[in-house]
Amino acid sequence: MIKKILFLTLICFCTNIFAQMQMSKGTYNSLLKAQKLMEKEDYKTAKSILEKIFANDSKNKYEKSYALQTISNIYIQENKYEKVAKAYEKIISYNAFEKDSLDRIKLSLSKIYLSLEKYKQSLKLSNELLNSKVIKKEELYESFILAFYYTKKYKQSIEYSKKYFSLKDKINESWYKILYSSYVEIKDYNGAIKTMETMVKLFSKNESYWVQLASLYQEKDRLKDSLSTLELAYKNGILKNKNNILYFINISLQNGVYKKANLLLAKAVKDGLIEEDKKIFELLISTHINAKDNELAIKKITNSKFAKEDKYRLILANLYFNKQEYKKSISILDEIKAKHKSDISGEKDILKALCFYELNDKTTSIKILKQALNNPHHKKRAKSILKSLES
Repeated sequence: MIKKILFLTLICFCTNIFAQMQMSKGTYNSLLKAQKLMEKEDYKTAKSILEKIFANDSKNKYEKSYALQTISNIYIQENKYEKVAKAYEKIISYNAFEKDSLDRIKLSLSKIYLSLEKYKQSLKLSNELLNSKVIKKEELYESFILAFYYTKKYKQSIEYSKKYFSLKDKINESWYKILYSSYVEIKDYNGAIKTMETMVKLFSKNESYWVQLASLYQEKDRLKDSLSTLELAYKNGILKNKNNILYFINISLQNGVYKKANLLLAKAVKDGLIEEDKKIFELLISTHINAKDNELAIKKITNSKFAKEDKYRLILANLYFNKQEYKKSISILDEIKAKHKSDISGEKDILKALCFYELNDKTTSIKILKQALNNPHHKKRAKSILKSLES
């Protein structure tokens, strides 16, 4: 079956007076034969017949126009749009068809120009058709939207998108995408938000739209709206992509909803939606601590293969300190073999000094703090604590 790429009618062999006056019986029969061959998909033989017509000087422009119109449909099947364009250009230059027929050919040519990235030519033809009685405005507006968009004239594309939308009851998803993208390109985030809000309602199963809307809200510092958008998407089972769930967690943290972020991440890992690598492990520890789920943080650090580094031992020691388990904290700190005068070494000494202080061993505490005075990273803090203990 011949595919219908363009809204261009195949040859209509009518017997009206106009056709009889313009087309010879021989040309008529040749065109009819070519059409039958095309129906059988014998394009090679059909082309040979048609080429003879428009190469024959004895044929008038009307006959040649019909032959060009017919062969252009073969070129469409072969995806040879440059040849289609040339055929249509020739038909228009002959000016042998009635105005309404020529207008339809111009519309088709304007769309072909778009596919060939000849945007200026497409705009020129579209402008010529604005007053046409047979071309629907929405068909023209489609060409304007695309031509202006691909020439980066986003404001004009938006203008015609609005006109187009006002004429249609049902808008294809692709046109919303173009409108949304145009708003983003000119950094009109309010327009982009309004468009994406509509897209989320119409195409609610598209996960990326929910995330884009949340991102736009974030861009405008509307963090609560961003969070509620992601919450709804998650609740409805739309949010499934690993990175999108991590984004939801991040927005939860920015909103100070630590408990929710903690539960979300732990569930995603447990359900296998997110694989626990080192980065996820660190995020889990962070959400556990921010949510004040210290027991979970302790359990995670104690059992994880990613917690071998000194910094995690230091976090663990801090957690036990907060639980007032000072001896346990000290025992963990003693396991840390940090480089002398390093940042971690300084933190270790100060925390250890505080543990001894809480155990009422002020002498040992002061001794360790004096040792920490030699650490360039924590000298000032050690000095401050020491001063308060010695006063």
